[in-house]
Amino acid sequence: MNTTMNSGIDPASFSAVISPAQDLFRYVNGPWIDTYRLPDDRSRYGSFDRLAENAENQIRDILQDDAVMQDDTADNASDSSTADSDAPSRPAAKSRALFHSFLDEDAINASGLSAIADQLASIDAAADKRALVRTLGSMNPAGGPDLIGVAVYGDPGAPETNIIHIEQAGLGLPDEAYYREDHYAPIRDAYVNMVTRQLRNAKLADDDQDAQTQAKRFLDVETRIAANHWDNVATRDSVKTYNPTDYADLSAMLGDYDLDAWIDAWQTAYDRTTAAQAQPLTFRKYFDRVIVHEPSFLTGLNAFWKTADLDDLKLWARVHVIIGSTLELPHEFDETNFDFYGKVLSGQKQQRDRWKRGVALVNSICGEDVGREYVRRHFPESSKRRMEQLVGNLIDAYRVSISSSTWLGEQTKAKALEKLSKFTPKIGYTNHWRDYSALDVREDASFARNMRAANLYETGYQLSKVGQPVDKDEWLMNPQTVNAYYEPTMNVIVFPAAILQPPFFNPDAEDAANY
Repeated sequence: MNTTMNSGIDPASFSAVISPAQDLFRYVNGPWIDTYRLPDDRSRYGSFDRLAENAENQIRDILQDDAVMQDDTADNASDSSTADSDAPSRPAAKSRALFHSFLDEDAINASGLSAIADQLASIDAAADKRALVRTLGSMNPAGGPDLIGVAVYGDPGAPETNIIHIEQAGLGLPDEAYYREDHYAPIRDAYVNMVTRQLRNAKLADDDQDAQTQAKRFLDVETRIAANHWDNVATRDSVKTYNPTDYADLSAMLGDYDLDAWIDAWQTAYDRTTAAQAQPLTFRKYFDRVIVHEPSFLTGLNAFWKTADLDDLKLWARVHVIIGSTLELPHEFDETNFDFYGKVLSGQKQQRDRWKRGVALVNSICGEDVGREYVRRHFPESSKRRMEQLVGNLIDAYRVSISSSTWLGEQTKAKALEKLSKFTPKIGYTNHWRDYSALDVREDASFARNMRAANLYETGYQLSKVGQPVDKDEWLMNPQTVNAYYEPTMNVIVFPAAILQPPFFNPDAEDAANY
């Protein structure tokens, strides 16, 4: 063992007055508990948050570093941790463009409602409900509102293949309980207040009274939608939510919510974009067989759509366009959104610094683009090898424990050992970086334009998976994410680079501390 390694424990932070024999917890943690004050822009803080803060600062450094805009292919090629044939010549360039367009508050404030003007005009122009279905379909590829949720991932009945999952949608509150339970009444009132303010911000009301009247109508519309939603317990039932459905049956469930019109409008809108050139899609064929999660929601949506007033449906759509686009709109929209979703729902006292929100945005949209550069700078190959050895030792120990067990039957042992033999640990970062060549964000474009491009890219990326084998090399977290996960359907455990930092993993500490 390397004698220069440390224990991984820092006694300088322990209490000088409390005896560990009397209160070990207070001896170790007391000084921190007594002195720490939770920042106003946080609703919680712990070791995970501290590491996330470190990673956040490191990502900001990359996004603000002019050097990432230079051609450093040679540097990348010499680094075994990230070298592969498609290494970018300008690492994190698209992440940087998105980040800086988000930071340009002056341009966003000066743009007024231009980011959503075309969507609002399309809603206003819908002459009947079928036309409104087409409008919703046309807005969907770029991230517009909808009453149907579409996701792409593995088919539980055939886990090797990706399929479309149809899920309930259409609400602005966390779930259906918020619309019916009495103890959520104050939140509903605050929600109406938020919608009232947003309608005033958008100048979509004649006066304050009109804005409040519209907001109450909006809540009533959503309450009727929520009445068809399944509760949280039911939506977690893997048996009830597995309903393979063909196109004809799906169309019949939706009824007056015209599936043909919705898909046709979706396809037409997508085909007009630059994203379609890089990621061509045939939307209709993806619906030949889907997994419907909440069948009664779809039939309920049909009944709701038949009886709802067209003006009420348009109001619902307008409000969701606004609250779904507040980042792209002037400051008052973002502030109003935070006052409800941040303060009321999350208990956050203060909005996080804009650059921090920009980092989070980049991580959510093109995380592997900037994550690749993060790995090059902050996760040496030696840390990856050491962690792989540590996990390998744990797997060996499991194998010995299972094989020598006296309480497991031989058949059970065989099954357990078979599963263990297929167990796949993934350490630090993916071996197959995501291709962002179709992501059309630009340094000289507005933030609203870049966000639409990002949504279109993600739409194309996800839908291109339908009918294809599940990519077992795809990571569900970025390297700079402070977390880890186990994916049971693939028997894979993933440890991103950012969590492999002290106190969870210390490359300079003894093995005992890391185990």
